[in-house]
Amino acid sequence: MKSSDTIETYLEQQGVSYEIILHQPASTLEEVAKAANVDLPQIVRSTILNTDAGMLMLVLPANHLVDFSELKYRFGDSLELTPVDEVAGLFTDCHAKGIPPLAGYYGLPVAVDKKVAEMDEIYFQADMQDSLLHMSGDDFRRLYTDAQWGNFSQPSSLLASEEGYEFILPEDEGEGHTISDLLPSDDIKKRIEKVRQMPAMPEMANQLLLLKNNPNSDADDLAQIVALDPSLSAQVVHYARSAFYGYRGEINSVKDATVRVLGFDMVMNMAMGLAMGKSFHIPADGPLGLSAFWRHAIFSATISQALCALIPKSVRPKPDLAYLAALLHNFGYLLMGHLLQPEFFLLNKTVEANPDVPVTLIEKRLLGVGHTQIGTWLMNAWDMPEEVVVTMAEHHNECYQGDHANYVNLVLLVDCLLKTRGLGDAAYPEVPASTLNALGLDLEKVDTLVKHILKDRAGLDAIARQLVT
Repeated sequence: MKSSDTIETYLEQQGVSYEIILHQPASTLEEVAKAANVDLPQIVRSTILNTDAGMLMLVLPANHLVDFSELKYRFGDSLELTPVDEVAGLFTDCHAKGIPPLAGYYGLPVAVDKKVAEMDEIYFQADMQDSLLHMSGDDFRRLYTDAQWGNFSQPSSLLASEEGYEFILPEDEGEGHTISDLLPSDDIKKRIEKVRQMPAMPEMANQLLLLKNNPNSDADDLAQIVALDPSLSAQVVHYARSAFYGYRGEINSVKDATVRVLGFDMVMNMAMGLAMGKSFHIPADGPLGLSAFWRHAIFSATISQALCALIPKSVRPKPDLAYLAALLHNFGYLLMGHLLQPEFFLLNKTVEANPDVPVTLIEKRLLGVGHTQIGTWLMNAWDMPEEVVVTMAEHHNECYQGDHANYVNLVLLVDCLLKTRGLGDAAYPEVPASTLNALGLDLEKVDTLVKHILKDRAGLDAIARQLVT
């Protein structure tokens, strides 16, 4: 399965500029990156898959793992990795584990992970183990104008250090298992992969979204819709009265909260997010239950909004959208609990039994799909703002540098800050230096602001409790 031309000739025929980087022979991509003095995330690789329609090449960053649940959602349940010996027999010009990510050269259909679209410089192995080809991201993408693009992989950092964790199932009575040995059962995988019909957006949220898109709407229109749910009205008023805003006047209505304190966009996004969440009913207990969800969501949204004031204008998120993105970023847990009750029950209990294991690792190994992915399906189905969708998909990915990265970095930062205070599902409490740098923030100033907000911890807890009942 190789044309008579060399890869270099193929690239020249496509009008693509490239250079060859020589390095000491290496067997793994990690070793190649080190030998060539290239960052591993700048290298792309290919994987060959068998589908109902035939063979498919998948192109993804070298530091990512294939996300089979998303691929099967797109290409069908029968999709599987092509056996190594079969690959070796077909691609005789190169190592079976190092097929160059050039589908056109081999005449193969191709799926490309969207994260490749964000890479400025790209390196990949050709047909030798002592060299890399280097080209600009734009040139590489010119080779894939007809490709299928999608979120077909996840950062391997989400599954980092898995051998160091002992994973205990609730019914095991203390018996430990290495998490690398625990794979999702076929029954669970099939149930999740067959989830296609997303729930409809709640009526109130839909009304608010229509109002949001009406340029002639005002505070009176907004108040009329929110007033249809007395508990939601009370939560908006309570938030406007909180010590965080320090407003000394009377706030007795949604309109007062909108005009005097919060502003139209803030109340709109707050009410829309709360209305969405209230339509899903899952168990209240456990680290992923409704109580923990709303507590983390309210704290995360409040802190994210406040931190916007410290971020330089050049990268500053819109405070109201930052609030909404943070409020909804773990919405996938609600959808799991709503659509997949037995699976969610098991996940909730397993996370509770393994407090030191990152939840992203547990859900991937236990269910084969993460809350970020299933939540993103829903946000796309509901046509939510791109900032919200991207934040939901990438908020555990400290390497993300694509569109709306400022929202992703902000929520990731807040998750880390809350983890140190016993809240949330961040893998680690340490704030990545790259995240702070990307937002132009000083950690000391951030901590000072967070401490100020948490002086009203009781008030935020009260709002969260109202949302559970």
